[in-house]
Amino acid sequence: MDEEYSREIAGYILSIFRTNPFVVMSWGINLASITIVEVGVRFHVQGFLHTGYVQVVLNEGEDLFEVTLISEEGETLNKIEHIFVDNLISILDSEIEKCENYEERISQEYGIITETEK
Repeated sequence: MDEEYSREIAGYILSIFRTNPFVVMSWGINLASITIVEVGVRFHVQGFLHTGYVQVVLNEGEDLFEVTLISEEGETLNKIEHIFVDNLISILDSEIEKCENYEERISQEYGIITETEK
């Protein structure tokens, strides 16, 4: 593994995350868990749909991303390939956090009254 190159790619992925920090933080991401993997990053989340690890790597041949959802025990649960950079956050959000009854879940979990409940 070329550590310097993997560090660059990890930085690039994290810079994508910084374009929408509110969505990324809604995943319950543990910032201390962020680790560099070969051409990507791995981190722990606690979302409504997925609690466990997420690995995001760059498929260099296609210049597209691959996302792997991993259980707490290390079992691969789902792998999504061929993700364009402009879809990365929305696809991660749909796999980690954004459930069907999202506003209702937010209201129940945090005691927040949403616009639809007024």
